[in-house]
Amino acid sequence: MHRSVPLAALVLAFVIGCGTPSRPAGVPEGAFWAGKRKDGAFVFIGPRDGLGWQLKIYDRKGNLKGQGAYVLRGMAKAEIVPEEVLSFDGEALHLADGTLLIPRR
Repeated sequence: MHRSVPLAALVLAFVIGCGTPSRPAGVPEGAFWAGKRKDGAFVFIGPRDGLGWQLKIYDRKGNLKGQGAYVLRGMAKAEIVPEEVLSFDGEALHLADGTLLIPRR
């Protein structure tokens, strides 16, 4: 008897394989994935710090890539929502509205 794999199971396997990578040990539990699977980053948004936020940014293996106070360049915001963080370019976080979170100097 021949059994075929249901199409829904194949689609689910594809979605899981292309989704968010699992959070490595050492990355805080509250961190979320931002960006594409291949070149995204885990972002942990800490407390407000004056005009910005304390952030920790990790690569997919859990290596710390950025840390410290980050401030907005662009529109003012009262909070940063994970869904609006699109990517990390090695220095700044890019938000959906064109705003950047950059290290405070």
